[in-house]
Amino acid sequence: MKRLLILAGITFSLICSSITPTIATSTKLISFEAHVWADNWFSLYINGKKVGEDSVPITTERSFNSERIIFKASYPLTIAVVAKDYTENASGLEYIGKPNQQIGDAGLALEISEVASKKLVAQTDNLWKVFVVDKAPLNPECVTSAHPLTDCKNKNVARPKNWTAYGFKDTSWSKASVYTQEEVGVKEGYFDFTWSDKTQLIWSSDLKLDNTILLRKLVKSPPVNTTTAAKMESFSLTSTDFVDGGRLPVEFTCDGAGISPPLKWSGAPADTKSFVIIMDHIPGPPRPGETDSGNHFYMTLFNIPATAQSIAKSAPGVGTLGQNFLGRGVGYTPPCSQGPGDKKYTFTIYALSSDLTLNASDATLSKLVEAMNGKILAKSELSVLYSRKQ
Repeated sequence: MKRLLILAGITFSLICSSITPTIATSTKLISFEAHVWADNWFSLYINGKKVGEDSVPITTERSFNSERIIFKASYPLTIAVVAKDYTENASGLEYIGKPNQQIGDAGLALEISEVASKKLVAQTDNLWKVFVVDKAPLNPECVTSAHPLTDCKNKNVARPKNWTAYGFKDTSWSKASVYTQEEVGVKEGYFDFTWSDKTQLIWSSDLKLDNTILLRKLVKSPPVNTTTAAKMESFSLTSTDFVDGGRLPVEFTCDGAGISPPLKWSGAPADTKSFVIIMDHIPGPPRPGETDSGNHFYMTLFNIPATAQSIAKSAPGVGTLGQNFLGRGVGYTPPCSQGPGDKKYTFTIYALSSDLTLNASDATLSKLVEAMNGKILAKSELSVLYSRKQ
């Protein structure tokens, strides 16, 4: 059952009154096509706006439906899905009072492609995040009850506020579970599409008892072609003072001298015109009295000449230093993250096809990402850990 929902001319906003995105959207609207199959029902949100939902009501018996949804949006894409398995009531059962009274099962497959380029930009897999809203029955043995609404127990929680928006933190959510076609029992509609071999059937960890779930996936930038992917693999960022996955020396933190670290790179694409380096960290939940400030970025360095191959310790010596997340002026600010345990800090270098027209005082993480849109030839990351003494 293939259906077409055309949702054209819609401009999607990431701005939410209680959430501040750390990456600004591009102003360029792109047409996308989503293929979705659900057992039994779904609604799809992009960047906080609903762009389509299952056209067959969930109350329809044997509603296993596929939909094609066309929409316009800008990168980054925050993909959010409400997925429901059919249940007759809070008992979590279906076909109540009939010989086949049972606990139903579920499943979802989704992929999104750019209409013009046909490039696949997102597909369901175990990298999606999932949150269970409704679970029933908690006592599966009630499946044979003549009074399931009384005998079956359930758990229902509220949907988190603003969960479809970019800035929502889903770090506490679980990873989606992947299931085979046989486990889901794919039926009507699933075979309407020729699915990519990357697209997998997903749900929460319990395919039968979790009846309503929320799913999220973030796509930060457009997909790269094969040539660009090869450039990405050869482009590498290193340091003379630490290794990828290693420890960040104390001298580069607020517990030491608080100086910026040395970095070097190689293998940049031949047509590189400039480099950008960003050091950032995804902080934990805000403490009481604090506000969510998004990703903490400790250094932004842009318009590094294409001829450069390194930056020195303490003073980069090349390029233009931009803002840090504290917003007190341009330049490096050393990590000073609170709380026990290791914190992960990531250095990312971007090879660009041009310089950026940006003032140092305006060069925040979000402004840099916006300015780089469409100019990234390759990128490389270097991540390190640091734990402060308590």
